[in-house]
Amino acid sequence: MSSPLLRTSRSLCSLCLRWQRHRLYSSQAAFAPSAVPISDLQQTETLSAGPSNALAKATTRKPPKAPGETKAGRLVDNDTPSQSRNPLEPTRVDLYLASIHAAGLEPTLDDIERCRPKRHSSPESSKYAEEYNSLLDTLCRSFSKDQLRNFTELYNLGPIWTRSSRRKVEYAESIMEKQWNWPSLKEIERRRRDKTEVVIKTFSVNPSQLFLILGKDGADLLQLSMQYNVHISLASNPLALRVEGFRGTMKQLTEHLSELKKGIIDEIIELPSKQPIRQDLIQRISRLAGAYVENLGHKGKIRICAKDTDKMDTAKRLAIRASTETQGGHSSPLLCYVPAKATLEHSVAPSFMPHTYSIYPFLSPRSLPWTMMKGASFRVRRVADWLGGTAVEDTTKTGGLAGGQGKMVTKTEESTDLEALLLSAPKTHGHERVVSASFGHIVLGSASPTGHSVLIPPFKGNWTLSKILKWLHTSNTALTFVPSLPATLLNSPPSNQKVIHRVLYRTLPESRLENSLHQQLIKLELEFSTSNMGETKAAAVEHSNSDRELAGDLTLELDADHDLSNSLDSFQDSAIPGGPSKYAEQNPQEVVVNVSEATCLEGVESTLDIMMPDRPMDVQLTVFEHAYVGAGDQPPLLVDYTKQLRHFLTSQDREATQPQPPVTLNFRGRIYFLQTSLSVRKVTETPQLSTGTGGNAEQSISAQVITESVLDLESNQKFTTCQVTLDNSAGREAWTRFLASCDLISTVSIPAQGLKADLSVP
Repeated sequence: MSSPLLRTSRSLCSLCLRWQRHRLYSSQAAFAPSAVPISDLQQTETLSAGPSNALAKATTRKPPKAPGETKAGRLVDNDTPSQSRNPLEPTRVDLYLASIHAAGLEPTLDDIERCRPKRHSSPESSKYAEEYNSLLDTLCRSFSKDQLRNFTELYNLGPIWTRSSRRKVEYAESIMEKQWNWPSLKEIERRRRDKTEVVIKTFSVNPSQLFLILGKDGADLLQLSMQYNVHISLASNPLALRVEGFRGTMKQLTEHLSELKKGIIDEIIELPSKQPIRQDLIQRISRLAGAYVENLGHKGKIRICAKDTDKMDTAKRLAIRASTETQGGHSSPLLCYVPAKATLEHSVAPSFMPHTYSIYPFLSPRSLPWTMMKGASFRVRRVADWLGGTAVEDTTKTGGLAGGQGKMVTKTEESTDLEALLLSAPKTHGHERVVSASFGHIVLGSASPTGHSVLIPPFKGNWTLSKILKWLHTSNTALTFVPSLPATLLNSPPSNQKVIHRVLYRTLPESRLENSLHQQLIKLELEFSTSNMGETKAAAVEHSNSDRELAGDLTLELDADHDLSNSLDSFQDSAIPGGPSKYAEQNPQEVVVNVSEATCLEGVESTLDIMMPDRPMDVQLTVFEHAYVGAGDQPPLLVDYTKQLRHFLTSQDREATQPQPPVTLNFRGRIYFLQTSLSVRKVTETPQLSTGTGGNAEQSISAQVITESVLDLESNQKFTTCQVTLDNSAGREAWTRFLASCDLISTVSIPAQGLKADLSVP
């Protein structure tokens, strides 16, 4: 098609320009019929060729005539003011295309393909937009709407691109983009704006959604900010996230937050204590489990929101554990040991007696139990005399517990017989009684308004012991026993080590007696061992997304040549991820993991705390009267759990998930609640404990000491315990030896740093 036929507008001559502003168009002139003779249409038609030949032919344009010149059968090129062109009059191109259509000649794909360029510029360049618009204009001027739609059908572009409701320019764009693979100009512009245009958007959230979006210490929110390259801030009243970033990443972040909100699951559970959980414990459970927990009313109902079922189950177990442990201010009954007065030396003035006591700040070598009240922690200690030189009881002068010269008093200063209290009750037939003493510190928890540790005690000043006991009784201050490793065993090399998985279930305390606390207890233990030093499946056990591992301790077996500078705690550290991976690289072969048969004990446990402010450590006495439960009589839920755990540890499937112990048990008419799920390194040793000097020779006794390095699989806390057990077969002499062992272990102080370089503190 020649260029004169494609022109849609004509240039005006000088005469027309002079008269242009004076023209008036009447309605009659606007709707006048066309004045083009039929003879001119016959001159433009080509009878021997189709549309392809007609478009290819060129016509010769004659020189323009004078403004007033006319010729018979033709119209003048330049209209005069009195003879203007009708704006609704079809152009020559329209008339030409109409003539082709009247002749039954339709354009083919070859016609439109002649308009297709061989190449185009880079979509990122500015020249591409010019080429795109130029080609789009050519297609719209060269073909009608129906013809372009017919081309989309011939190209088989699909119903969405060929529907009749589309505009002409949209048909042309579909051919260019879908058939000729020209990048969309609109899409290029949108991507450019997405990369350069900064927008601000606000996302409304509720407290549970905000907690799950933040993650632990805001780690998840920081990851979102880095991943999508946006700045996120928190807006309050109403609660919302204010996000500032590029338009493109904002769309992706919007989709991510929408999917996260849809994936949140929630559940309402009723606590066994029928009482709400302390607010500080609610926050701690939420952090430990990675789930949002809140109290609902004051009747012991809580609502848990989590991202997945694993975090939901963890929050349930921690909530039930906190509910059972803190019910009614639950703590073990307390006795206080008052040593006998020592014989005064000549260098000590009698005016300094009796001793005074004070409440000192306490810093634990390990993290305190997570169920303790958040804030400051203190311990009752004797105030050192200026001339006495020490604030620690000298058992060689007072006789200690074994000497029987001191006394045990309650908070109301009533004396009691410790042996009768623990051993006077008759033993149930078929049950075995185990009496043990654990060493640690009795800590006073004090709430802090800011949640930070403070040095100011809740009861200031130096007082007599009776006044401090009276204050403890009247103030109802919460006391917690925190186990720790005595200084006597810090350098003791571990031997006869066992790796044990222990699960404890307890009932709610039925009654709180003055000097004892009885609870029904179920203890389940499984012992693990491996055939060599290689990688084990148990060493790779991981609990959910945390660092908790059940049997990572199997990666390292100890021998008698172990370095004495390492304590039991260093071996518990091998349970963290990264430790077992070293063995996985060195020895990829699978080894056999031996899992013993489950040992299940069921009985009654009583605990009694003994506060010893005159010594570096306090003591907790435990009496566990139990019976063995055979495999056929064990609770079915525990049987299934042990089977799943044994299969998990011994199978070769590394994609298997670690089973979790049941939260509650119904056994013999009682409901038991899960208290702890532990990974334990148990060491039984018989150290020689020095009793001081007798004459010129140093005397010592041997005692069987059980030391455990424990990892709580629920709270991910580590702690160490040290126990001395009573030998029931030796009669009265065994009780005296048991108390003497307690004296020797609890009276040894930890030397200050620098006095002994090789002495490590747990």
